[in-house]
Amino acid sequence: MPKTPYSDDYNTVVDLAQEEQKNNARPEIADVIENIDQYDVIYVGFPNWWGDMPMPVYTFVEGLDWNGKTVYPFTTHAGSRLSSIPRTLGNICDGATIGDGFTIAGTDAQNAQDKAKEAVTEWLRSNE
Repeated sequence: MPKTPYSDDYNTVVDLAQEEQKNNARPEIADVIENIDQYDVIYVGFPNWWGDMPMPVYTFVEGLDWNGKTVYPFTTHAGSRLSSIPRTLGNICDGATIGDGFTIAGTDAQNAQDKAKEAVTEWLRSNE
């Protein structure tokens, strides 16, 4: 989560997120994790914005030691699915294995919560 929370207003968030993406920004995040040594498997979830990760996610993943870790991305989307996000994470998370990601349309997550829960549970079980 960004240190300065995004607005609750959809259009304001869209404008800011597009500006951050255009400028390749690295916004400060609220809860910095400096060491992931105690974890072998890490799930990284976020909305897919215009075929990419939100810029605060870049802030989070860059600079950590990913060697020997397995990273599973999961996203909501409005049509972009996972895009090239697994490849992007593979380039950033040097030494990590990028597992099969999960993606669900935001409208499905919102309007079909039982089906969404079932799909997420199935994906998590497939990663055991």
